[in-house]
Amino acid sequence: MSKTLIYAFAALALLLMLSNLGWWAHASALGLQRDVAAADADTATAMRDAALTEKQAWKNKAGELEVANLATQKTIGYLQTELQRSQGERRRLEAAGQHAVAAAQAEAADADRTLKTFIARYAQQLSNPDCAGALAVLQQACPAMSGY
Repeated sequence: MSKTLIYAFAALALLLMLSNLGWWAHASALGLQRDVAAADADTATAMRDAALTEKQAWKNKAGELEVANLATQKTIGYLQTELQRSQGERRRLEAAGQHAVAAAQAEAADADRTLKTFIARYAQQLSNPDCAGALAVLQQACPAMSGY
């Protein structure tokens, strides 16, 4: 074999080795990129799982708040009913109170009329000599009756 051929083979072998070295470096870079992409995918999956968990937590919280809202609405409804009942009772008691006051005032007016009538009759009877004598005897017999 000639030297030129040996140099050509040596050059081709060197090129082949350099080419293999380049492919190996490229494959290593691709492997690293694959590992980074896999790590990114794992991170994204973890973030998605965290977001789903948080979403479920918010749904649970919303459900709890709905239940609390319904309970509050029920309580408000009960309180409104009790308020209306209490207001009706207050109106009834006010009317009964006004009726009682009017009745008491009417009775007081009647008592005043009766007293005035009695006083007028008493004063009229004092001018009657027979009645005045009878009253004097009555007052002597019963001192509690004096002073009227």
